[in-house]
Amino acid sequence: MSVPDPFGLQLAKYTNVAALTILIYDYFTTLHSEVQWTWGRKWGVIRIAFTISRYAPLIGALMTSYSAVKTWGTQDCAPFNDALNGIHFLGFIASEGLLICRVYAFSGNKRAYLIILLSFGLVILVTSVILSAAPINFNISGPVAPHCVLEGARSSAFPYALLAFFEIVLMSITVFLRHRHYLGSHTVLVKSIYHDGLLYMFGIMMISTGNVIVTAVLPLSYSEILNTPQIVAHSVLASRILFNLQANRETYQFTNSIELLSRAHEFQARPGGSVMTDQPDEA
Repeated sequence: MSVPDPFGLQLAKYTNVAALTILIYDYFTTLHSEVQWTWGRKWGVIRIAFTISRYAPLIGALMTSYSAVKTWGTQDCAPFNDALNGIHFLGFIASEGLLICRVYAFSGNKRAYLIILLSFGLVILVTSVILSAAPINFNISGPVAPHCVLEGARSSAFPYALLAFFEIVLMSITVFLRHRHYLGSHTVLVKSIYHDGLLYMFGIMMISTGNVIVTAVLPLSYSEILNTPQIVAHSVLASRILFNLQANRETYQFTNSIELLSRAHEFQARPGGSVMTDQPDEA
């Protein structure tokens, strides 16, 4: 069992609470967009995924900050930590699900891409859960953190590495689709899906890489400094790129704003760089 470094633990507390503050600030500054683009809309896959990606990280960030400042003593923190990890994974799944929908729409709603992305994402998810929860000895050097101290394990670097790899794959597919189907297109809608998607993937890849380095290299007392910042990045980026997409659709005078990524006939890719967007059905 390691002897926690007071400075590292304190730094982790500060960064987690600071990230929660950023998330709360972003929530209230974008609440008007959420009301405009989601409230009163029909519940579907996209709205459910958005709602989870919006609120699960908020709950997880609150719980992480509470755990960071609480003195557990002899209390059993395992049930709390299990619930916290579950909420974190739920937020990640929802955010990445929205991203998969964007790539699927960018492909012209081709089922082959959807099947490949969902299958690959499922493999990444299952592997990450096993690496995070299963008591597997990876023969990674370093002491084991105390049970109820804000410290992670060296093996936690593996799920972050898988997430970074997943983002790299999605970025590669997005760039491929851009050059294959939309090379000659400069519409606002195409640019929104392409550039915002790449921004999201790159941001998550960078912070995931940072988590890998912090967890695998630095002393364990520093291992949680990017815990809440990771889920905040997922939530903030996922929300903002969706709001930006809906704002760009408003320019095109589309009326069913929340349904874009789930309706195949509105966004179709054509070989040779042309784009076809049909008018939405009347309500």
